[in-house]
Amino acid sequence: ASATSLPFIYLSAGVSDEVFCDMLELAAEANVKFAGVLCGRATWQGAISVYANEGLPALERWLQERGAQNIQSINNVLAQCATPWWEAYSGK
Repeated sequence: ASATSLPFIYLSAGVSDEVFCDMLELAAEANVKFAGVLCGRATWQGAISVYANEGLPALERWLQERGAQNIQSINNVLAQCATPWWEAYSGK
């Protein structure tokens, strides 16, 4: 964070939602002011094996249950840890 004067976000880089949330919490503990996240696989990667092994109905159930939980977990961490770019960089 000290290397830039621009807002930045963290990328999930394909880790699990649990690991990604832990990484965000560590950044917050280190007083890093990040503006948000960009995550894909952290939210849905577990669905691949469900779809391959159990088919589309199981995938849809997984997305409605576990996929939604993954997104909510990340949102909960962001609500506690992320700093809106306009607050961190006086840009609003």
